[in-house]
Amino acid sequence: MNPILKSNNYIPDVEARTMPDGKVYLYGSRDNPGDTEFCSTQYQTFSSQDLIHWQDEGTIFNSTDEIYGVNNGLTLGAPDCIYYEGKYYLYYCMYGNRMGVAVSDTPVGPFRNLGNITPADRQSIDPAIFVDDDGTCYYFWGQFHLQGGKLDKDMKTVIPETINSNILTEHEQGFHEGASIRKINGTYYITYTDISRGRASCLAYATSKSPLGPYKKRGIIIDNTGSDSEDWNNHGSIEMFQNNLYVFYHRSSQNSIYNRRVCIEPLSMDSDGNISEVHMTSNGVEDHFPANSPINVRHLSKMRLKLPFNSLIHPMSLMPRDNEEVLSYTKNQDWIQFNRVDLGKKCQKVEIDAASPKPMTVEFWIENNHKIGQITVNPTGSTWNIYKKFAGQIESTSGIHTIWIRFVSKDNAVGRLGDLKDFCFKEE
Repeated sequence: MNPILKSNNYIPDVEARTMPDGKVYLYGSRDNPGDTEFCSTQYQTFSSQDLIHWQDEGTIFNSTDEIYGVNNGLTLGAPDCIYYEGKYYLYYCMYGNRMGVAVSDTPVGPFRNLGNITPADRQSIDPAIFVDDDGTCYYFWGQFHLQGGKLDKDMKTVIPETINSNILTEHEQGFHEGASIRKINGTYYITYTDISRGRASCLAYATSKSPLGPYKKRGIIIDNTGSDSEDWNNHGSIEMFQNNLYVFYHRSSQNSIYNRRVCIEPLSMDSDGNISEVHMTSNGVEDHFPANSPINVRHLSKMRLKLPFNSLIHPMSLMPRDNEEVLSYTKNQDWIQFNRVDLGKKCQKVEIDAASPKPMTVEFWIENNHKIGQITVNPTGSTWNIYKKFAGQIESTSGIHTIWIRFVSKDNAVGRLGDLKDFCFKEE
């Protein structure tokens, strides 16, 4: 389910790579929860054989530990990694537009520094690496305009005469940053962070018959607007796994542009190579939430966003609690959305785990603006950290549905309403 990693793992900017062992590995930056800057000094990777169960492979590179060959303490931005001629090459960027490469015998490191990338070092951010069918390596980098060229055999020198300095630009294709390169059915696909909808919230794609272009923008793959009150950027990749195409992207969380987490959605491609735009979902690559099982609020796919003129009011947001999360700062008429929830064959009851010093009503809606029931929440204590179970009857409903949960004030309560931890539909 989305987000795909446990609540305490904030891994954005992900390059998903299927390596020779058949597993998919996530190579991304790492946000420190609650911080006020993007990224950290570590890369932490995860692997999976099915895109559902993920193994934490630990730290693979750290700019504060001399065993990795870089001990400067600089923050590590978005990376990329490839397998090439028996070795794994991790391309990294650091604050100050530093760019380098590290090498390992395994996809999980430890990676040891080989040196800076010439001439990309100190020019920009966000490396992307691509190995073509003939074994030629290409290196791409850039923000606002994308550069790229052939990589020499030393794996750290971009051959000057091959460099294209304007593969994509912000004013022509909406290119903001975060390029990622794949080849599918003989066509080269660049996915990138797109700012054409006003914020850097989209992943777009462009295609070409040559690795270095010219590229034509084809459309948007996904937009993460609505996942959090403070969502800002998106960065990710597409990857073919077991003959199916997926997009890996990140969402903001916890009312912060920094606490970003990786999600997955399946993609479809038509016979002309067009990728259809997909919406964020709660279930991702899994078909649905099973009936009679509690659903934590961290799996919401969209929420009601704060209005521009309410900038001084704390918006509804997810907040960490133990190993899960709770939805806090709800207000009258706020709502959250969950996709593909199985209500079984005949569901007539719903339960929630909530905390509130005020009375409120929690409503449940499905498609076609149809309300199926509600729960009255009575005060649980004098603070927002005393949780109790509440239950209510719903209209007899079956099958898989999109669920909207709406919060409504009761008895003239104003301001912040109750916190919600999880909910569960139950068959009688």
